[in-house]
Amino acid sequence: MFLAEAFSYGLIGVAVFEAIMIFYSIALAPTVISFSAEILFLGGVLIIIIFTALALFGVRLYGWLMHGMFWPTLIITVAFFAMWIAGAMDPSATGPLAKGVTEVMGQPPDVFVDLALQEGMATEISTFYDAFSFALAGAFWAYMGWYSVTFIAGEVKEANKKLPMVVLVSGLIIMLVYLGASSFSAIACLEVGETTVGGNDWGFFQAYSYISRGGVSDTAIAGAGITNFQDAWSTGIASLIARGMELDWLSWIIALAGVVWLANDIPPFLLVSSRTLFAMSFDKMMPEKVAEVSERWHSPTWAVIITGVFGIVGCMAESNVFDLGGYVQFAGVVGTDIYDATFLTLFCVSMMLLPLERKEIYDRAAVKHSIGAVVLLGSIASLLAGYCLFTFVRESVGFMFSPSGTEDVVSALGFWGCIAVGILLYVYYMYRNTTKGVDMRTLYLSIPPE
Repeated sequence: MFLAEAFSYGLIGVAVFEAIMIFYSIALAPTVISFSAEILFLGGVLIIIIFTALALFGVRLYGWLMHGMFWPTLIITVAFFAMWIAGAMDPSATGPLAKGVTEVMGQPPDVFVDLALQEGMATEISTFYDAFSFALAGAFWAYMGWYSVTFIAGEVKEANKKLPMVVLVSGLIIMLVYLGASSFSAIACLEVGETTVGGNDWGFFQAYSYISRGGVSDTAIAGAGITNFQDAWSTGIASLIARGMELDWLSWIIALAGVVWLANDIPPFLLVSSRTLFAMSFDKMMPEKVAEVSERWHSPTWAVIITGVFGIVGCMAESNVFDLGGYVQFAGVVGTDIYDATFLTLFCVSMMLLPLERKEIYDRAAVKHSIGAVVLLGSIASLLAGYCLFTFVRESVGFMFSPSGTEDVVSALGFWGCIAVGILLYVYYMYRNTTKGVDMRTLYLSIPPE
């Protein structure tokens, strides 16, 4: 869990600058914003330094920061949906999306469709399972920040009463927002520039996605006359539609909201990583120095700083600074998915077994369901989490199990090395605590200080 969240902290830091580059190149076109890999890396490190410094002042300040980032962007999100709906209502060649694409990127949607078809899009039709597996990595990663709220339960008043309902309601709302954003942004593009090839309908949605993710070369894109190509994001679609409606100011605001929405993931990732280190240290499973808490700000100082250091590795993976990204694949999106899915699978299995094997802990739960309900939910969750883990491992089998080059070998060593260090720490502190007479069976009955 710690590795997944700490590395993701750095991934998001760089992604914030990538979003600035993409969204504002749309909002400010023909002005193009371009950052080198070095600038992206340094920008990500700067984000880490800023948010790590703020975290040292405690969760109360962080809470206010999250409110300040969340509510304005939530209001602006209404404009996202308004733009997607406006685009869907007029998918013609003179509609707002077509006009926005032409104005910003230099060519109408038809050219994108023709280019994608020339590059082989129509011959690379995937099965539903393959498409689902590919999308699962990004979707799984997107939800990681949401359930991180459970890791700060000890810093929430009456968490046993409030947190279960908060997690349930927020989960449903987030799921609806994600589904709505994906669906409406796709609907806005599907019929734009549509043509039929091989008995299948192809439109701007498929073409734009294929060019962004399908490996179409920059030379081919430039040869098609596309002068300001920007990768496909749902936020970018909303911004393109705003440009097509001659609402340049709204396009700028949508770009800002898109950047801040990404940055909203940073506080949860930092909080859960630092609190995980703190809890392990408090339970005597890591050096006790890591559990030191600021007397004034009530923040685990060393745990926060260590998390920031690990986040820098995520910055390297996302920015590919000095071409080092291939050497730290274990810190990329799929790598962090594997770490997190492993944690979730084991967590769900432990949830399933808890009322059967450790009934004394189950009996002390503030929110309690029947043993049958807990075992059933734990079984279902274990199967689903295990499926996610299987999918991510299958996608990364190259560098994990059969590395083919220096980059893969180094990534494999990093991946298995992180796991080995974790196991060695666990074994060492289990042995150390046992030799000192610490009863490991009652270790988790102690509650960390608030």
